[in-house]
Amino acid sequence: MADGRIVIIALCGGADRPIGALGGRTPFEAAATPHLDDVARRGVSGLLEVIAPDVPPESDSGTMALLGYDPVRHYTGRGPLEGLGMGFWSAGGTPVAFRINFASWNPQTGQLDRRTSRDLTDADLAVLVAEIVADVRLGDGVRFELTGFGRHRGILAFSSSGLPLSGRVSNTDPGFSNVGAFGIPVKTPENHPLPSRALVDDPAAHRTAAVVNEFVAASAEVLQRSEVNRRRAAQGRRPANLLLIRDGGDTLPTLAPFAGGSLRMYGQVPAERGLASLIGADFVTARTGPGQTDVEFYAELVPRLLADPSDVVFAHLKGPDEPGHDGQPEAKTAAIEEIDEHVVGPLVAGLGAADTLVVTCDHATPCELGIHSPDRVPTVVAGPGVPVDDVVSFGERDARRGGLPARRASELMPWLTAARAADLRVG
Repeated sequence: MADGRIVIIALCGGADRPIGALGGRTPFEAAATPHLDDVARRGVSGLLEVIAPDVPPESDSGTMALLGYDPVRHYTGRGPLEGLGMGFWSAGGTPVAFRINFASWNPQTGQLDRRTSRDLTDADLAVLVAEIVADVRLGDGVRFELTGFGRHRGILAFSSSGLPLSGRVSNTDPGFSNVGAFGIPVKTPENHPLPSRALVDDPAAHRTAAVVNEFVAASAEVLQRSEVNRRRAAQGRRPANLLLIRDGGDTLPTLAPFAGGSLRMYGQVPAERGLASLIGADFVTARTGPGQTDVEFYAELVPRLLADPSDVVFAHLKGPDEPGHDGQPEAKTAAIEEIDEHVVGPLVAGLGAADTLVVTCDHATPCELGIHSPDRVPTVVAGPGVPVDDVVSFGERDARRGGLPARRASELMPWLTAARAADLRVG
């Protein structure tokens, strides 16, 4: 690795379980991945536990782990990182931030679509956010900031210069339960929104739960009368008429500066930007643009990665995750094949002899679950000074018998930087 870079490609939700429709193979195993297989032949493979056997990671906690910070020790919730990444985290007052979904709720039929069919346009989402910001006012000196992104997703932050607020409140989103700082996906969620409640018997928590419930009710009134939702209903589409709130937090993690040299992160969610700001990394928003295909996006991204002079370059690719959530193994397989052809192949061809390539996942999203799981994720590392094992293809079962010394995701970066230092001494 002497004088070379470390390039890490994290395939969002790529890991999976054997699927009957794929002949008992996972999407990685079923996909045609000649370039990933070539990296496996030239490097060392392994299965990484991202956080813990009972904690399904999300993209922010998975990225934290892959960069060498153990979420079990450091994670304080998704909300604070999202709020920080959006500039919603106020140094004064008592901020608390949440991840949200724009959902569709029909109390007459009892039907809850937690992601509003994922068909909100960016323009419609911006209108809904602007209407809520313009019309909702909260009592007791509480202020809020709100943004939407990625069709149905958003971030919400409250602040108060008076009475304190707390992140220790339950989710209104039935799809996630609170376990410490982590939001844990619920395999069979209730089909209705939940009221927020205090998770500790503390005045700040009780007050914050009341604020959350007040905001949900007030914003629902605004969404119900929005022209965007009237038009959606006339078109036979579900209205985005309810905000589901989850993964709150009132404390930022305390993280040491990144120890592996200069780091640039190419990511898609504000939580990754927040993480980058805490560890002294540069952050570049890198996601598919309006009307752009994934392949077109990859054609723009790869040259940027190859030209990046940072010691460590980290890129988070969303492709396999949504087919996992939607239970579409063939689509997930196709997404992996596109990444192999249009990302891994050009990177292998363009990286220098001193560079190291890592391909891994931030978490698993098994198609037959439709939610994140704590399954170990396949990982391959190839570069100078990296031992070579006898694995010749990329996939979960092959990786299990690989020789990668790291067993947990948070051990990977320390091993990579130690290997680079050792190679520099030898060189």
